[in-house]
Amino acid sequence: MSYKTDVNTDIGTKKEVNQDSLLVKQGKTAAGDVVCVACLCDGMGGLSQGEMASSSFVRRIDEWFRNELPGALSKEEKTEELSANDMDNKSLKQVQIQLNLIVQQMNEKLKEYGRTQGFRIGTTVVIMVVVNDEYLVMNVGDSRAYVFTDSQIGLLTHDHSYVQQQMDLGKMTYEEAVNSDKKSILLQCIGASEEVKPDFYTGFCNKGENYLLCSDGLWRKLDPNEIVKFAAQRDGLKKLTELVKNRGETDNISGLLISI
Repeated sequence: MSYKTDVNTDIGTKKEVNQDSLLVKQGKTAAGDVVCVACLCDGMGGLSQGEMASSSFVRRIDEWFRNELPGALSKEEKTEELSANDMDNKSLKQVQIQLNLIVQQMNEKLKEYGRTQGFRIGTTVVIMVVVNDEYLVMNVGDSRAYVFTDSQIGLLTHDHSYVQQQMDLGKMTYEEAVNSDKKSILLQCIGASEEVKPDFYTGFCNKGENYLLCSDGLWRKLDPNEIVKFAAQRDGLKKLTELVKNRGETDNISGLLISI
Protein backbone atom coordinates (compact mmCIF):
# COMPACT_ATOMS: atom_id res chain seq x y z
CA MET A 1 0.00 0.00 0.00
CA SER A 2 1.34 3.44 -0.93
CA TYR A 3 -0.04 6.94 -0.46
CA LYS A 4 0.17 10.03 -2.63
CA THR A 5 -0.56 13.36 -0.93
CA ASP A 6 -1.44 16.89 -1.96
CA VAL A 7 -1.82 20.00 0.21
CA ASN A 8 -3.13 23.50 -0.45
CA THR A 9 -3.96 26.40 1.82
CA ASP A 10 -5.08 29.93 0.94
CA ILE A 11 -5.58 33.00 3.10
CA GLY A 12 -8.75 33.88 1.17
CA THR A 13 -9.97 37.25 0.00
CA LYS A 14 -10.57 39.17 3.24
CA LYS A 15 -8.65 37.64 6.17
CA GLU A 16 -5.47 39.30 7.40
CA VAL A 17 -3.99 36.02 8.69
CA ASN A 18 -4.31 32.41 7.59
CA GLN A 19 -5.51 30.65 10.74
CA ASP A 20 -5.51 27.18 9.14
CA SER A 21 -2.58 24.87 9.87
CA LEU A 22 -1.76 21.59 8.13
CA LEU A 23 0.62 18.66 8.50
CA VAL A 24 1.25 15.47 6.56
CA LYS A 25 3.85 12.84 7.49
CA GLN A 26 4.77 9.46 6.06
CA GLY A 27 7.08 6.74 7.29
CA LYS A 28 7.65 3.05 8.01
CA THR A 29 7.76 1.19 11.29
CA ALA A 30 10.58 -1.16 12.22
CA ALA A 31 8.27 -4.01 11.22
CA GLY A 32 7.80 -2.53 7.75
CA ASP A 33 4.29 -1.11 8.18
CA VAL A 34 3.60 1.93 5.99
CA VAL A 35 2.22 4.88 7.95
CA CYS A 36 0.67 8.19 6.89
CA VAL A 37 -0.58 10.89 9.28
CA ALA A 38 -2.50 13.95 8.07
CA CYS A 39 -3.77 16.76 10.30
CA LEU A 40 -5.75 19.91 9.45
CA CYS A 41 -6.74 22.57 11.99
CA ASP A 42 -8.88 25.70 11.57
CA GLY A 43 -8.10 28.25 14.28
CA MET A 44 -10.46 30.83 15.71
CA GLY A 45 -9.78 34.01 17.59
CA GLY A 46 -8.75 37.53 16.71
CA LEU A 47 -5.99 37.81 14.09
CA SER A 48 -2.95 35.69 15.03
CA GLN A 49 -4.66 34.19 18.11
CA GLY A 50 -6.47 31.59 16.02
CA GLU A 51 -3.29 30.84 14.09
CA MET A 52 -1.49 30.25 17.37
CA ALA A 53 -4.13 27.74 18.45
CA SER A 54 -4.12 25.77 15.21
CA SER A 55 -0.34 25.78 14.78
CA SER A 56 0.18 24.73 18.42
CA PHE A 57 -2.00 21.67 17.91
CA VAL A 58 -0.28 20.76 14.64
CA ARG A 59 3.15 21.04 16.31
CA ARG A 60 1.93 18.70 19.05
CA ILE A 61 0.86 16.14 16.42
CA ASP A 62 4.26 16.45 14.78
CA GLU A 63 5.91 15.64 18.13
CA TRP A 64 3.51 12.73 18.64
CA PHE A 65 4.32 11.31 15.20
CA ARG A 66 8.04 11.32 15.96
CA ASN A 67 8.07 10.33 19.61
CA GLU A 68 4.88 8.47 20.64
CA LEU A 69 3.26 6.92 17.58
CA PRO A 70 6.12 4.45 16.98
CA GLY A 71 5.46 2.90 20.38
CA ALA A 72 1.74 2.58 19.70
CA LEU A 73 2.49 0.74 16.46
CA SER A 74 5.30 -1.44 17.79
CA LYS A 75 4.29 -5.09 17.50
CA GLU A 76 7.15 -6.11 19.77
CA GLU A 77 5.29 -4.55 22.70
CA LYS A 78 2.20 -6.72 22.08
CA THR A 79 2.70 -10.16 23.56
CA GLU A 80 -0.85 -11.53 23.13
CA GLU A 81 -1.53 -14.17 20.47
CA LEU A 82 -3.40 -12.11 17.87
CA SER A 83 -4.26 -12.46 14.22
CA ALA A 84 -2.85 -9.85 11.80
CA ASN A 85 -6.12 -7.90 11.72
CA ASP A 86 -6.47 -8.02 15.50
CA MET A 87 -2.93 -6.69 15.80
CA ASP A 88 -3.75 -3.73 13.56
CA ASN A 89 -6.95 -3.05 15.48
CA LYS A 90 -5.07 -3.05 18.77
CA SER A 91 -2.48 -0.65 17.36
CA LEU A 92 -5.15 1.79 16.17
CA LYS A 93 -6.94 1.50 19.52
CA GLN A 94 -3.72 2.66 21.19
CA VAL A 95 -3.47 5.48 18.64
CA GLN A 96 -7.03 6.52 19.54
CA ILE A 97 -6.16 6.59 23.24
CA GLN A 98 -3.10 8.74 22.58
CA LEU A 99 -4.97 11.19 20.32
CA ASN A 100 -7.79 11.60 22.82
CA LEU A 101 -5.24 12.36 25.54
CA ILE A 102 -3.57 14.97 23.31
CA VAL A 103 -6.94 16.62 22.66
CA GLN A 104 -7.66 16.86 26.39
CA GLN A 105 -4.19 18.19 27.19
CA MET A 106 -4.25 20.78 24.40
CA ASN A 107 -7.75 21.88 25.35
CA GLU A 108 -6.56 22.67 28.87
CA LYS A 109 -3.33 24.26 27.64
CA LEU A 110 -5.10 26.61 25.20
CA LYS A 111 -7.82 27.46 27.72
CA GLU A 112 -5.21 28.38 30.31
CA TYR A 113 -3.28 30.48 27.81
CA GLY A 114 -6.46 32.30 26.86
CA ARG A 115 -7.27 32.97 30.50
CA THR A 116 -3.84 34.50 31.15
CA GLN A 117 -4.14 36.70 28.04
CA GLY A 118 -7.75 37.73 28.59
CA PHE A 119 -9.27 36.24 25.43
CA ARG A 120 -10.61 32.96 24.10
CA ILE A 121 -8.95 30.99 21.33
CA GLY A 122 -9.62 27.61 19.84
CA THR A 123 -9.17 25.31 16.90
CA THR A 124 -11.02 22.60 15.07
CA VAL A 125 -9.11 19.49 14.11
CA VAL A 126 -9.48 16.60 11.69
CA ILE A 127 -6.79 13.90 11.70
CA MET A 128 -6.35 10.77 9.62
CA VAL A 129 -3.90 8.02 10.55
CA VAL A 130 -3.36 5.28 7.96
CA VAL A 131 -1.41 2.13 8.79
CA ASN A 132 -1.04 -0.14 5.76
CA ASP A 133 -4.66 -0.48 4.60
CA GLU A 134 -6.46 0.55 7.80
CA TYR A 135 -7.35 4.07 8.92
CA LEU A 136 -8.44 6.01 11.99
CA VAL A 137 -10.07 9.44 11.60
CA MET A 138 -10.70 11.89 14.47
CA ASN A 139 -12.52 15.21 14.36
CA VAL A 140 -13.50 18.05 16.66
CA GLY A 141 -15.50 20.97 15.21
CA ASP A 142 -16.53 21.39 11.58
CA SER A 143 -13.38 20.55 9.64
CA ARG A 144 -14.25 17.47 7.61
CA ALA A 145 -12.95 14.21 6.13
CA TYR A 146 -14.41 12.83 2.90
CA VAL A 147 -13.70 9.57 1.07
CA PHE A 148 -14.25 9.47 -2.68
CA THR A 149 -13.48 7.60 -5.87
CA ASP A 150 -13.87 8.76 -9.45
CA SER A 151 -17.63 8.13 -9.26
CA GLN A 152 -18.88 8.56 -5.69
CA ILE A 153 -18.22 10.37 -2.41
CA GLY A 154 -19.04 9.91 1.26
CA LEU A 155 -18.61 12.09 4.35
CA LEU A 156 -16.65 10.31 7.09
CA THR A 157 -17.03 12.89 9.87
CA HIS A 158 -19.98 14.58 11.57
CA ASP A 159 -19.83 18.34 12.25
CA HIS A 160 -19.89 19.58 15.84
CA SER A 161 -21.88 22.67 14.90
CA TYR A 162 -25.16 24.31 15.86
CA VAL A 163 -26.70 23.89 12.40
CA GLN A 164 -25.70 20.20 12.26
CA GLN A 165 -27.32 19.67 15.66
CA GLN A 166 -30.51 21.35 14.47
CA MET A 167 -30.56 19.17 11.34
CA ASP A 168 -30.02 16.06 13.47
CA LEU A 169 -33.00 17.08 15.62
CA GLY A 170 -35.16 17.66 12.54
CA LYS A 171 -35.50 21.37 13.35
CA MET A 172 -33.60 22.67 10.32
CA THR A 173 -33.38 21.57 6.71
CA TYR A 174 -30.11 21.39 4.80
CA GLU A 175 -31.08 24.47 2.79
CA GLU A 176 -31.88 26.39 5.98
CA ALA A 177 -28.53 25.33 7.48
CA VAL A 178 -26.60 26.51 4.42
CA ASN A 179 -28.23 29.95 4.64
CA SER A 180 -28.30 30.26 8.43
CA ASP A 181 -26.47 33.14 10.10
CA LYS A 182 -25.52 30.63 12.82
CA LYS A 183 -23.66 28.20 10.53
CA SER A 184 -20.28 29.17 12.00
CA ILE A 185 -21.29 28.45 15.62
CA LEU A 186 -19.42 25.40 16.94
CA LEU A 187 -20.64 23.19 19.77
CA GLN A 188 -17.08 22.27 20.67
CA CYS A 189 -13.55 23.12 19.65
CA ILE A 190 -10.16 22.63 21.26
CA GLY A 191 -9.30 25.52 23.59
CA ALA A 192 -12.74 27.14 23.81
CA SER A 193 -14.82 24.29 25.27
CA GLU A 194 -15.04 23.21 28.88
CA GLU A 195 -15.20 19.59 27.73
CA VAL A 196 -14.15 18.11 24.39
CA LYS A 197 -15.32 14.73 23.13
CA PRO A 198 -13.71 13.93 19.78
CA ASP A 199 -15.38 11.53 17.37
CA PHE A 200 -13.41 8.58 16.01
CA TYR A 201 -14.02 6.55 12.88
CA THR A 202 -12.18 3.48 11.58
CA GLY A 203 -12.19 1.58 8.31
CA PHE A 204 -10.14 0.03 5.56
CA CYS A 205 -8.59 1.79 2.56
CA ASN A 206 -8.99 0.42 -0.94
CA LYS A 207 -6.90 1.08 -4.01
CA GLY A 208 -8.32 3.97 -6.00
CA GLU A 209 -9.83 5.75 -2.99
CA ASN A 210 -9.03 9.34 -2.06
CA TYR A 211 -9.40 10.99 1.33
CA LEU A 212 -9.90 14.75 1.61
CA LEU A 213 -9.41 16.64 4.88
CA CYS A 214 -10.67 20.21 4.61
CA SER A 215 -11.64 23.31 6.55
CA ASP A 216 -15.13 24.76 6.25
CA GLY A 217 -13.71 27.45 3.99
CA LEU A 218 -13.26 24.78 1.32
CA TRP A 219 -16.31 22.55 1.71
CA ARG A 220 -19.01 25.10 2.56
CA LYS A 221 -19.55 26.39 -0.99
CA LEU A 222 -18.88 23.12 -2.83
CA ASP A 223 -21.20 20.45 -4.13
CA PRO A 224 -19.70 17.08 -3.12
CA ASN A 225 -19.71 16.00 -6.76
CA GLU A 226 -17.30 18.86 -7.49
CA ILE A 227 -14.84 17.27 -5.05
CA VAL A 228 -15.13 14.03 -7.03
CA LYS A 229 -14.58 15.91 -10.30
CA PHE A 230 -11.60 18.06 -9.35
CA ALA A 231 -9.85 17.11 -6.09
CA ALA A 232 -7.72 14.21 -7.36
CA GLN A 233 -6.64 16.04 -10.53
CA ARG A 234 -3.27 17.70 -10.82
CA ASP A 235 -3.58 21.00 -8.88
CA GLY A 236 -7.10 19.87 -8.02
CA LEU A 237 -7.11 21.50 -4.58
CA LYS A 238 -6.03 24.80 -6.11
CA LYS A 239 -8.86 24.53 -8.65
CA LEU A 240 -11.41 23.94 -5.89
CA THR A 241 -9.97 26.86 -3.92
CA GLU A 242 -10.39 29.23 -6.84
CA LEU A 243 -13.90 27.89 -7.38
CA VAL A 244 -15.08 28.74 -3.86
CA LYS A 245 -13.29 32.10 -3.90
CA ASN A 246 -15.16 32.98 -7.08
CA ARG A 247 -18.39 32.08 -5.27
CA GLY A 248 -17.68 34.59 -2.54
CA GLU A 249 -15.96 32.52 0.16
CA THR A 250 -14.06 34.89 2.45
CA ASP A 251 -12.65 32.44 5.03
CA ASN A 252 -9.26 30.75 4.92
CA ILE A 253 -9.41 27.77 2.55
CA SER A 254 -7.44 24.56 3.14
CA GLY A 255 -7.42 21.00 1.89
CA LEU A 256 -5.23 17.94 2.33
CA LEU A 257 -5.58 14.93 0.03
CA ILE A 258 -4.43 11.34 0.55
CA SER A 259 -4.76 9.09 -2.51
CA ILE A 260 -4.39 5.32 -2.20
